[in-house]
Amino acid sequence: MEELREKANCYAEENVINVLKEAFAKVYADGYRDGYKDRENEIPVDLRLSQTEFIDLGLPSGTLWANDYEKDGEDCSYMSFEIANTNQIPTIAQWKELRNMCKWEFIGEGDELKMAKCIGPNGNFIVFYPMGRMDFVKRISKGRVFFWVKTLRETNIAVHLWLYKNEGHEDTEIQVNLRLPVRLVKSK
Repeated sequence: MEELREKANCYAEENVINVLKEAFAKVYADGYRDGYKDRENEIPVDLRLSQTEFIDLGLPSGTLWANDYEKDGEDCSYMSFEIANTNQIPTIAQWKELRNMCKWEFIGEGDELKMAKCIGPNGNFIVFYPMGRMDFVKRISKGRVFFWVKTLRETNIAVHLWLYKNEGHEDTEIQVNLRLPVRLVKSK
């Protein structure tokens, strides 16, 4: 009987690799075909393993805003407009709704912004920290808040918040060849 077990173990060792190879090849091919079919049918799939937390601020549109900027590990992720625009960044309309429907508290010393707190109609809030922007090699405009917004125009638009004489100010600027932090949105 011991001889039969040895033969069975040898047989299993010789053949298990081939069986696993065939099974994995089938699974890969099936997944590839399903993905190709989804692309043909334009079925959107979010493949990111994002840990983004969204906050319901009670906005009329039902837009949920990310609690923080997108991260690359522990650090703020700076993206070009072309890359940011492939994500769910806010539209200009979503930004204007946030700006107009929420109460804003600009916290800083002198003209240096430390944070901009955005309090929604329901009392929930998100905070924008001044992460600045990146040029080709370094972070610049450190005391200011920037993030990308979607636009239908061919220009790159960003929200720009800053503190001046202890009052918050905002505008949209065209940014060329810069990388900015990204804040995501999604619908309820």
